[in-house]
Amino acid sequence: MRFRILGPLEISGAGRTLTVTAARQRVVLGTLLLDANCVVSTAQLADALWDDAPPTTARGQVQICVSALRKTLTGLGLPDRIVTRPPGYLIEVADGDLDLHYFDRLVLAGQQALAESRLDDAAEALSAALALWRGSALAGVESQAVRAAAARLDERRLAVIEDWLDVELHRGRHQHVVGELRELLAAHPLRERLHAQHMRALSGAGRPAEALAAYRAARRTFLDELGLEPGGELRRLERAILTDGRADEPADDVPVPPAVPRLLPADPAELTGRDEPLRMVRTALGDGGTTSVPVVAISGPVGVGKSTLAVRAAHALAPEYPDGQLYLRLLDADGRPVPPEAALERFLRALGLSGDALPDGLDERAERYRDRIAGRRVLVVLDDVTHERQVLPLLPGATGAGVLITSRRRLTGLTGARLIHLDPLGVDDSVRLLATALGRPRLASDPAGAAALAGLCDGLPLALRIVAARLAARPHWTVAQLAGRLRDEARRLDELTFGGLDVRARLATSYATLSPAARLLFRSLGALPDADLPVALTGRLPGCAGHSVEDALEELVDAQLVEVGPDPTRYRLSGLIRLYAAERLASDEPTGLAPAESA
Repeated sequence: MRFRILGPLEISGAGRTLTVTAARQRVVLGTLLLDANCVVSTAQLADALWDDAPPTTARGQVQICVSALRKTLTGLGLPDRIVTRPPGYLIEVADGDLDLHYFDRLVLAGQQALAESRLDDAAEALSAALALWRGSALAGVESQAVRAAAARLDERRLAVIEDWLDVELHRGRHQHVVGELRELLAAHPLRERLHAQHMRALSGAGRPAEALAAYRAARRTFLDELGLEPGGELRRLERAILTDGRADEPADDVPVPPAVPRLLPADPAELTGRDEPLRMVRTALGDGGTTSVPVVAISGPVGVGKSTLAVRAAHALAPEYPDGQLYLRLLDADGRPVPPEAALERFLRALGLSGDALPDGLDERAERYRDRIAGRRVLVVLDDVTHERQVLPLLPGATGAGVLITSRRRLTGLTGARLIHLDPLGVDDSVRLLATALGRPRLASDPAGAAALAGLCDGLPLALRIVAARLAARPHWTVAQLAGRLRDEARRLDELTFGGLDVRARLATSYATLSPAARLLFRSLGALPDADLPVALTGRLPGCAGHSVEDALEELVDAQLVEVGPDPTRYRLSGLIRLYAAERLASDEPTGLAPAESA
C-alpha cells in the first residue's frame, strides 16, 4: 500500500516509508486521501487548513502545499498523483494503494461470509481488516474537518470490532475474547453491545457469577452516567444467566444473520465531468443521518447521466452502508412507472422475506419494510422515479439508512431532500468522454470533428457513448464521417442507437408520461424551425378544453423536455428533443396549434 491513513499518515514508495512532517501538507494530503479519486475544491482545502476561517492568501498557500506534496511524491516514485481538476485537486489512488480501500473490501467480504454463515471466513476477513489499523485514523493531523472525518473512521473500526467479537462468540471462543472485551470497555464504558458481549463471553467461559457481576457494573455505569437503566438485551442476558446459568447461544444454534442485499448494478467504467456532483452526493450521504434519513434526489434531462452518477456514488458509499445496498429502477421495460407495492415486494424479498411472510397491502408492506431496515446502515437507490408519490412508501423511517434518487423531474415535494440538477456536458468534457471511450489518438487527428460530435450530441453522455461505441465498432470510419451522418437531421436519431442504447427510446418514455395536452403542445413545437421559441404561447390547445398552453408548457418544463432560457419569458428545445418532437408531429395526429403572436 502506498498511502496509509488508518493511523498516522504515511506514504510508501521507492523502498522507503515517509511521514509528512509539515503540518499544512499533512492536512492537505489527509483531506485529499479521505476523498481519493474525487475532486476536492480549493475552498474545502482552505477550510480544512484554517478551520473555516481562511486568510485572503489561502488559495496561494494551498497551491504551495500542493506543489511541495507533488515534489515529495515524485521523490518516492509516485509522480503525477495529485492532478489539478477545477475547482480544486484530485489524488489518484490505484486499487490496493490506500489502506482504507483495502479495509473496506475486507469488511465487505467478512459481512458477506457472515450472511452466508461461513463463520471461519468471516472471522479471517474481519481480523485482517482490523489488522490494518495502527492507531487512531490520521493521528497527528491537526484540522477540525480532518479530525471529524477521522472520528467517523474510528467509529467504523469500533463497529467492525464488535462484529468480529460476535463472530468469535458464535465460534465458541469465549475465553479468548474476555481480556480484549475488558480493555474495550475501559475505553468505551457506554457501549451497550460491548457489555452484552462481555456477559456472553464470561457465561460461555463457565464464569456465570462474573457475568452477573459484569451486568451489575454496567447497570451502575448507565445509571451514574446517563440516569438510565440498561437496555432490553442486557436485562434479557441477566435473566437467562439467573434462570439457566448461561447466556450464550448453543454452539450448534448459530443465529441466522439478517440478509445483506447487494443489488447495485456494475460500477460504471468511467464518469466524466461529474466530479463536483459526485462529491456533493458523497458528502450528503457519507455520514448517514443522526436525526433524520438523508435523501439526495438527482434530476436532469433524458440521457444526461443521472443513473451513471448515482450508481458510481452508490459504489463509493457502499462501505459506509455495510448492511446492504438496495437498488431498483422504477420504470419498467415498457416505460411505465413501477407501483410502490411491487417495489416493496422486491425489496422485502431481498431483505429475506418470502412466501406467506410477505404482506399483501401497500401500507402493510411499507410498515414491514421500515421495520426490516430499522437501525441498519442500508443505502436505498431509486432510479428513474416518476413522481414523489412513487417514492414516499419506499423511504426508511429510522436513522442510519440513506436514500439516493434519480428522476427526470425535480422532486421538490420531498421535504428535506438535497436536490442536485445535472446539465449536459460542455464541449471539453464531452470530448474528454469520447477520448476516454475511444482513446485519444483516434480523436487527435480531427479535434474539430470531435467538437462537432459533442455539439451534435447536445452534450448528453448517453448520445456520446453511442457515437463512441459506433466508432469503436467501425475502425475504418473517421470522426468527420460520423459527424457528417449526424448533421442530417432526418436521420440523426436513427444514428443514435447501438447495442441496446437508444436516444429515441429514452425520449419516448418521457413522452409517454405526458398528459394529452402536453403531448399536443410538444408535437406542435416540433413544427417550429428553431430550438428557441420566438412566440408568446397563450390561449388554449384545440381539442383539450380547459388546458391552457401555459399549463402544458410548464408540464413539459417539469419533464425536462423544454428548457427555460436566460430570459424567463422564452423557452427552448435542445436539438435532439426538437427532432423527436418533429417526428411525433409527423407520425401522430395533427395539432392545429398556431402561434398567437410574435415575441
